[in-house]
Amino acid sequence: MSFNVNISNPWQYCLGIMTPVTYLGYYEYYVAFALLGAGLKYVDDAFDEDRFSKKGALVVAPLLVILAGMLAVTDTASRTILVSILLSSLISGKVDNVVFKLSSAAFLVLILFASHTFNGTLTFLWIPLFALTMFGILDEKGEGYTAKNKTTTITNFFFHHRFAMKLGMLTLCACQFFAWSYLFSFLAFDLTYEAVGVFRSVSVPPSVSRMKTSTLHTQLEELA
Repeated sequence: MSFNVNISNPWQYCLGIMTPVTYLGYYEYYVAFALLGAGLKYVDDAFDEDRFSKKGALVVAPLLVILAGMLAVTDTASRTILVSILLSSLISGKVDNVVFKLSSAAFLVLILFASHTFNGTLTFLWIPLFALTMFGILDEKGEGYTAKNKTTTITNFFFHHRFAMKLGMLTLCACQFFAWSYLFSFLAFDLTYEAVGVFRSVSVPPSVSRMKTSTLHTQLEELA
């Protein structure tokens, strides 16, 4: 699963403008980014919200590291996008549990080691990396602000669904820093992340489940 990049102008690479030509099609990338988005939300909610199985999350986390590492090592644009997501979370202080910290460290070590082993160097699309990281930080800080302060409905919606980074990807693709396929890959990541959050919201909270179980036990004891 890789993109073969043809760069006719060296300044094009320095500025971070890439036009990938793929042999396998883009669908593998859509699926991979979608799995990463869903998996990250699953692990996040398992440890921060106690909504999913922690044992399941411990199994999913290393698989996500391997998948993200494969994408990052084989494709510079994917590496840029994934590292910008990680950097924005790190800088915003959102990597706040041991599993995420270990997974983040393992991911960075993996791409550093693999890139130096197979390519001799670790490169990024520097302008997109900086821009996406800044948009990601804006999303994180904006969401934190709207959670603690009264703002407009539009502002709440914008930051709750992290539209700054979406618009950043749209702008970078429109300016030809990324091929349009990367926008759809990013949206696949974002939509599955949101979908797992929606599933979590409509599911029965653990506290409610425990309450119902306790009530059922009490009723059975009374009948006995």
